[in-house]
Amino acid sequence: MIALIGAGSIGGYVAWQLVRAGREVLLCVRRPFEQLVVVDDGGSHPVEAAVATDPRSLEPAEWVLLATKAHQTGDAAAWLAAACGPSTRAVVVLQNGVEHEARVAPFVRGTPILPAVVSIGAEVLAPGRIRHHAYAGIEVPDGALGQEFAALFEGSALAVTLSPDFRSSLWRKLISNVTASPITALTGRRIEVMADPAVRDLAVGLATECIEVARAEGASIPVEAATIAVEGIAKNAAAWPPFGSSMLYDRIAGRETEHEALIGAVVRIGLRHRIPTPLNAAMLSLLRAAAPL
Repeated sequence: MIALIGAGSIGGYVAWQLVRAGREVLLCVRRPFEQLVVVDDGGSHPVEAAVATDPRSLEPAEWVLLATKAHQTGDAAAWLAAACGPSTRAVVVLQNGVEHEARVAPFVRGTPILPAVVSIGAEVLAPGRIRHHAYAGIEVPDGALGQEFAALFEGSALAVTLSPDFRSSLWRKLISNVTASPITALTGRRIEVMADPAVRDLAVGLATECIEVARAEGASIPVEAATIAVEGIAKNAAAWPPFGSSMLYDRIAGRETEHEALIGAVVRIGLRHRIPTPLNAAMLSLLRAAAPL
C-alpha cells in the first residue's frame, strides 16, 4: 500500500497515475471529500483511492509519498509517524525546494528519504478535484531506491527520470521556482506575464543569483542557463494553457505560500556562502508582506 500524504494538485495527480498503474493508494488528507477526481482535456477521471482523515487509523505503508507544501511538513508529522514502519521502503518527498532531507528527517524515525523534483502543471479546483493543465514528470536520484520508485509508475502517463546528478536537478528546478513563482504570485497574473520583456529581464536576474548560489553548493549549472531558462518560459508562455504557479494559486486562495522554502532558500544559502542575492531578497520581503489576492 502507498500512503500519499496531501491530495492537492501534485498529490492528486500522482495518486491518479499510481492507480492507473494498478497500485493501491491511500490518500491522507485533513479535509474529507467523497472521491478524488482529476480533470484534463480528455474529461473527468474519478480515482479509485481510499481517503483517510485521521492518522490514528493508518498502518505503516510500503511507500510513503509526501505531497504537502514544504511549509506544511510539520503539520504532516502525525501522518509521517503513523505511515513509517520497519518495512517502509522510503518516504518520497514530492516538494519544492532544495532542503528535502533536512526538512523531513525529524519526522520519519530513520526511514530512508528519497527527494524528488516534481514538474506537474496542475491546480486544485476544490477539495478532491484537480485540474491537470500540462506536462508531468518526476526526477529522483539514480540508484536502487530510485529505480524501485520509478517502477511503481509503469503503465501510467507519469514519467520518472533517474538523475545521476540530482543536486543539479534540484537547483535547476529552483531556478523556475524563483522566477515564475514569485512573479506570477506578486503580479496576480498567470504564466503569460513572463512574455513581458521587462519581467523577463527581472527573471533573468533572479535566476542568475540562484545559479551563483547553486554553483557554490556544488551544482553543475552554467551561468548562461539563467537566460536560457527564462527565454524558454517566455517563448512558450503564449502557447501554454492559461495556468499559473502554485504560489499564485495559494495567494488567490488566501493560503500561505512556499516563499521561505524557495526564494528564502536562495537568500539563506547565499548568506552562508557570502553571495549577495538582492533581487531574491527583495522578492522575499514583498512575499512576506503580501496580502491575499
